[in-house]
Amino acid sequence: MPTAKSTPDRRILRTRDALRGALIALILEKGYDAITVNDIVERANIARSTFYAHHGSKESVLLDGIGALREHLTKAQREAQAAGSTSVERLGFSSAFFLHANSHRDLYHALMGDRGGVVMISAFRQMLSRLIRRELAGIIPTGAKGTQVPLDAVVRFTTDALMGVLIWWVEAKPPLSAAEGNRIFRQLIEPALTASGYPCRS
Repeated sequence: MPTAKSTPDRRILRTRDALRGALIALILEKGYDAITVNDIVERANIARSTFYAHHGSKESVLLDGIGALREHLTKAQREAQAAGSTSVERLGFSSAFFLHANSHRDLYHALMGDRGGVVMISAFRQMLSRLIRRELAGIIPTGAKGTQVPLDAVVRFTTDALMGVLIWWVEAKPPLSAAEGNRIFRQLIEPALTASGYPCRS
């Protein structure tokens, strides 16, 4: 039997889902920068007071959505690391990332294009940087001392590479599959990581 606490929890989840859905629809229609809080509450059909009970700004709604994506990619990362195979791929979340982008290609096209806004690109970069750092920080660099590239530089380079390939892939014509986008990213990044002392396979 549901407890008294479970009912408001479900309401909170529904409200957050409605706000995220409203923001996504509006991004596709008019672009992130042009959206106002009033636009979001009208589209989600909730009161402004309810909005501010959950979020302080439209940026907060955006980060809530990206947080859900981060949880999805973190799960994929952990599953890849837990595989225990000698051929397990580093950055195992990249496949899940391209699959997610493929299932929301119109949205990603808006996010990565002129309708996305600086805040969105920055939030995506921060999410990817954290995932990449978490994984590479657990690798003991190989190679002679003095030949290894600092972790900060490797994380920045890898983040830039993944964002760059993703943006190119989203805009590619004819469209490429998620598997092909991920393959191209890995083909570019694996030699660079290995040369930097961070091998791509355990």
